[in-house]
Amino acid sequence: MPKVLIIGYGNPLRGDDGVGWVIAENLKETLSDEKVLIKTCIQLTPELAADLSDSDFAILIDARAEEPAGAISYQQVEPLPVLTSSSHHFTPASLLSYAYHLFGKAPKTYLVSINGAEFGYQERLSLPVQKAITKAIQIILEIIGKLE
Repeated sequence: MPKVLIIGYGNPLRGDDGVGWVIAENLKETLSDEKVLIKTCIQLTPELAADLSDSDFAILIDARAEEPAGAISYQQVEPLPVLTSSSHHFTPASLLSYAYHLFGKAPKTYLVSINGAEFGYQERLSLPVQKAITKAIQIILEIIGKLE
């Protein structure tokens, strides 16, 4: 199996924004393979480019403020053609760009997004997002299963 990096990101103190963390923590219990590295963070940062470039494949998990709440989407992310200098708004494409330009490798990467409804100051997920977690995990496991 190739080396896989999974990053669940978002703010777990802002309701549905923390769904990436919840899914990543669930995957830690499900995936015990030494070739799978699972991380959580508040936001993507340039420092993650080193881990990304050391991987053969990556999955990023985040919430987004779209309707309908609980809907899941995934798409392949491509690196930006040039490096951006601001880390204030660091996107998945920016992270891949850093990995490629600084370390010479940007692995095939997917972004799995779960549409959220509640992003206020709270530590719980909305009911539609809670219901979407099992399906999101299933999608991620299917993606990883196709790598083997």
